Amino acid sequence: MKKIVTCLGLFAITMGASAQGIEIYLPEGEDVVSGTTIELNAADENMHQEFDVKNVSGATLNLRIERIKITELEGTQDYLCWGANPETGACYSAGAVSPENPFITPDASDLDDGNRGWLATYHVTNGFSGCAQYRYYVIDETDARLDSVDVMYCSTVSIEEDVKVEVSVYPNPASDFVNVTMVNEHNNVNFTLYNILGDAVLTANLNAGKNEVALDKLPNGVYFYSILKEGNILETKKLIVRH
Repeated sequence: MKKIVTCLGLFAITMGASAQGIEIYLPEGEDVVSGTTIELNAADENMHQEFDVKNVSGATLNLRIERIKITELEGTQDYLCWGANPETGACYSAGAVSPENPFITPDASDLDDGNRGWLATYHVTNGFSGCAQYRYYVIDETDARLDSVDVMYCSTVSIEEDVKVEVSVYPNPASDFVNVTMVNEHNNVNFTLYNILGDAVLTANLNAGKNEVALDKLPNGVYFYSILKEGNILETKKLIVRH
């Protein structure tokens, strides 16, 4: 699967993973991604992201995963796998996972101190385009949330070269406005801006040439913009608003 993965800060204050005894990494990675959002963009029917969950508590922990839907995309599904070892971990089907919010894995897994467990998250587009965001909490036997990571899956459609839409967005960071320049003439193209919770905060139709989109009423923060043609997402990127 061809994909772009970016790590984006989600919380102003993270959950203090080391103090709680858990750290979350990308597979074989050395940078902690606890309290961040991992963004994936692809035209694939099935998308997935795996994580290493490390026990740094000094003792064996009995752990489960709680999945929360932050932003739902109608028509799509999700599922996950969890275990202290990929060979012995349990996978839960879309039929069991996707209808539930929250979903908590029924099976706990003992993770020894210093070891890394395996969390695999999956998003099935079923042919629908758009973004869905899920939050995955690592919880202990008392259901206390020890740590978390978000995954934003943005499914796109393949665009043939003869209808390719070329758009540039600047400045970034932006202040009271952002310029969205569309190189060629196209119909039904728009610019949609989302906050970090996935809520659309503004939408503007695009014409050929420079389009000035006002941002003066938006609070400072991290946003994501999507360029859409006839409702299909062509690209999704980060935009910082700083007045």
